[in-house]
Amino acid sequence: MNQTKQTDRPGGYPCPYCNQRSLETVATAPYVRGFLIMMLIGSKSFIGCVPCVRSRVLGEAGWSMLLGWFSPKSLIINPFLILYNFFRGLMVGQNPTAVAKKLRELGLPDKPNFVNMEVVGVALAAAMIMADGEADPAELAAAEKAGDEVFEGFDEAALRLILQNSKDIPAAEDLARMLRDVLDNDGKTKVMVFLSEIAIADGNVSPEERALLERIASALGVENSASAA
Repeated sequence: MNQTKQTDRPGGYPCPYCNQRSLETVATAPYVRGFLIMMLIGSKSFIGCVPCVRSRVLGEAGWSMLLGWFSPKSLIINPFLILYNFFRGLMVGQNPTAVAKKLRELGLPDKPNFVNMEVVGVALAAAMIMADGEADPAELAAAEKAGDEVFEGFDEAALRLILQNSKDIPAAEDLARMLRDVLDNDGKTKVMVFLSEIAIADGNVSPEERALLERIASALGVENSASAA
């Protein structure tokens, strides 16, 4: 059963950053962080209105300028990533085709009035699993087990397809903000129960997992059901 609220916002989903404009574009920003003898390299995917996505991409260039120098390899790579993000940010423009493609990768329909809360749960679970940049088999198994317990007919195949085919998944809290005005309260609560079950599947909620759940709950506008776990 669909659990959505009607929205009059042109284009459907709201920008998860300003909540004023609709989804207009998608951009990916690579980054590097240097830690003396080691280096962390990855990318972040942003979906939202043009001004907000441009600001996020340029912001990644700024963070790399501050934090991307403290290892030998990052000293070589970081200047190229800074330049790439700077020019990529300036080039951000409306791209409805990219928005539609990203929504399809996440299993979300172009029209938010047809969103199913199970589909939302799958998309958010994928974002949680990929929060550290890789799909951990234990987290995937926990998500599938929790999905079977919370939803009727949980689509495990959809979750695996998202993880396999979507290289860059937007941050879970960004997705939650995008869907805040789409799901009704019952749908939001059920999705949070699902995500909380994933977090406590190993019997312990880590500080990082708790913080992520809190951010998702705040973005959705509900109480975190795992806050007392």
